Amino acid sequence: MGEEKGFDYLKSLHKNVNQYTKSGSAPAKATALGETTVGIAFMHDIVTQVVNDAPIKVVAPCEGTGYEIGSMSIIKGAKNLENAKKFYDWSLTADAQKLGAEAKSYQVPSNKNTPVPPQAPKLDEIKLINFDFAKYGSSDERRRLLSKWDKEVKNLPK
Repeated sequence: MGEEKGFDYLKSLHKNVNQYTKSGSAPAKATALGETTVGIAFMHDIVTQVVNDAPIKVVAPCEGTGYEIGSMSIIKGAKNLENAKKFYDWSLTADAQKLGAEAKSYQVPSNKNTPVPPQAPKLDEIKLINFDFAKYGSSDERRRLLSKWDKEVKNLPK
């Protein structure tokens, strides 16, 4: 939609939003519990609720949807730098990433040697938007957009 049309859409959607959460999995949980009708959340969080027998359905917008690539970082000046590096390296292995599905976390793993859980979102069946990770991954752009959302959307009357 582009930024302006996207913000116009968010403004029109606002009157139908009962809660903006800080947790990414909260909308999936609220929908699974029947506390809200529609939860806009990461698909893998909704899939977890479906696997746990919630009477909900996972759908992606036909117009296209965004996605994210989970990441890790080692904090500069970490007290246990060598152990942090070992953990980081281990977490990128197929053995480590297959633990996600065992823990009922159904993301698509980043290691191509990790079996993809059958419950994971089928990315080849979902229309994904063209996402500029360099632009929208920058701290300055994130702050700017969140500030704009706070001013133009979040605090609108319902």
